[in-house]
Amino acid sequence: MELSVEKLKMQGKASVFVVDDSLVYRNLLRNAFGQDSDFRFLGTAIDGKFALPKIEQLRPDFVILDVEMPEMNGLDTLKEIRKRSPDTKVIMLSSLTVEGAKVTLQALELGAIDFISKPGVDSLGESGIAEVLESLASKIRSLHSASGSKFVQEEKVEVRRSQPKVGRGEYSICGIGISTGGPIALRELLSNISPDLNGIVVIAQHMPPLFTNYLAESLSSVSKIKVKEVEDGEKLEKSTAYIAQGGKQLEILRGEDGPYARVFSGPEEELCKPSVNILFRSLAKNFADETVAVIMTGMGEDGYLGMNDLRKNGAYLIAQTAESCTVFGMPSRPVKEGIVNDVLNIKSIAEKITLLLSRN
Repeated sequence: MELSVEKLKMQGKASVFVVDDSLVYRNLLRNAFGQDSDFRFLGTAIDGKFALPKIEQLRPDFVILDVEMPEMNGLDTLKEIRKRSPDTKVIMLSSLTVEGAKVTLQALELGAIDFISKPGVDSLGESGIAEVLESLASKIRSLHSASGSKFVQEEKVEVRRSQPKVGRGEYSICGIGISTGGPIALRELLSNISPDLNGIVVIAQHMPPLFTNYLAESLSSVSKIKVKEVEDGEKLEKSTAYIAQGGKQLEILRGEDGPYARVFSGPEEELCKPSVNILFRSLAKNFADETVAVIMTGMGEDGYLGMNDLRKNGAYLIAQTAESCTVFGMPSRPVKEGIVNDVLNIKSIAEKITLLLSRN
């Protein structure tokens, strides 16, 4: 029986299609999503060549797409999905390898909404496989329930303009918290920051190990300032953007020679490593009225508590607009509660950072 697109777009259910050359993973995902009442499972394909006609016909809400496949690989398939079914959100399945990290970052830059690490089945026990599958299902639930503002709320978010207090107006460091949609947003942001920036930029992007080093390399190709993955104990220099290490926590401390990084294996906060809250709290403690803090696209509320600490101590706070976010989750609460000084699109954020960090 042929399924119509209309029948599949059942309210409250996310429709899912899987493209993976591994029979084991196809079966695991079929069982996981096929038996969960939150989802409508549409089927599987072994590679992009077989998947594209089905995706074009069924228009699923989500495609789970393996990065590495024979015949037609994940990147080529993603490009075609973006053309043929532009409303479909693509989540990449990425192996925990150097090559897997590189290709996944390319996929995110090409428009994949997110990714999840795909460990080898042989290396995982039953509980480990269940954890990976639940993580993927949870990610899709969150993204699907967020369907509304550009992927979160169509209703207008009221921007409260209470104008939180700011410090001396001499800013030397900018902290940025970002998650889903981050690689594309950061490319636009860094390409618009002046090469003469008179300050330091520190970025906490939610990512696992391996990925952040290649994120820094990728951003370097478009940025007008230097971009690198931060190292433990590193003295931070002006006109440089530092990317927090994936799977680690980052604090910025004050030393005799200026700001330096503390990278450590602390517990997760808001299920995140690196945590934006931890980064922002360290800035509030050590550089409060010298800090410009920016909260950008991403799911959840990581960063809100840290922004509150910064607000109390005279930092300048900026949130990304709903319209320019992939997911208006992390900026939403700071905007609604009126703790930010500005709500800006990405280009305007870059211009504001350049302006504020040129005053010191």
